[in-house]
Amino acid sequence: MRLSTLRLRYAALAPARIIGCTRVCPVARPTIVPHATKNNNVRSFVSSLAQRSSKIDNVHDENTASSPIFPKALDAALGTQLQPSDMLSYLNSEDFCVYRSTSDPSQPLFGKEERLVSNALTHESWMHGLQGHNRRLSFIGRRALKMYLTLFLFDVFEHANRINAQAPDLKYLQTVLSSQQDIDDILATHHLGDHVGRKLGLEKVMRWHPTTRVDPKNGTRESGLFKVRGTCVEAIMGAIYHFRGALVAQQFFLSRILPILADSYMSQAPRMVKEKVTEASRDAAEALTQSA
Repeated sequence: MRLSTLRLRYAALAPARIIGCTRVCPVARPTIVPHATKNNNVRSFVSSLAQRSSKIDNVHDENTASSPIFPKALDAALGTQLQPSDMLSYLNSEDFCVYRSTSDPSQPLFGKEERLVSNALTHESWMHGLQGHNRRLSFIGRRALKMYLTLFLFDVFEHANRINAQAPDLKYLQTVLSSQQDIDDILATHHLGDHVGRKLGLEKVMRWHPTTRVDPKNGTRESGLFKVRGTCVEAIMGAIYHFRGALVAQQFFLSRILPILADSYMSQAPRMVKEKVTEASRDAAEALTQSA
């Protein structure tokens, strides 16, 4: 028998050698690994990015085809005929809010800020949010609303203590102020949309895309109107806070939003609180006509 044949048989029976953490068979051919250079690393990185991008595109295409948030056509979009000038004109009208600046009487509430108003009244469901939307402004507005409602209730509570108000009045105020959940419930987005947004007539100048959902319990259909309209209320508060400052935003809340909330979601409030709502609303409306 040839010597080469014996060597091959012996190699096949020999155990694998261990090099580091890798078992290497003596008859296995080593895999040739290209030298890791800077160019190779760059090519590998670019290739991995391309693969990830293609996967994301595929997922987006699937969601676009099936999800109600990304409809195939924009036929159901509402507000497609609205122009930013139309939105600005409505929010600057006296039907929406009476505002006068002592420094510039001809300057309306939002001035010439078409883009700001357009973003405030455009929900992110409209045109997939590609032309601006109100998410950031509503984030600011939600916090401003909570702050102004809390400040108002604290002022009423201090007034009640000064005049030695009756126990039921103090108990109501203590209960609301001691629980953040009560404040959140009063200012829930769908509550704002159901009553405040409707009273302000925001559906006439909103741009959004309804998302129809069917309740499996009673078969009713929901378009998301209250949620979208409430988000616009929050965004308008955020826009006023951003453009006119905290004082004007507080005056707008007291004069235009608080009375609606008191009638709709503060029905259990004692008479003293409701009287304070009326007084604060009247004073704030007057202050808006004499703003600095």
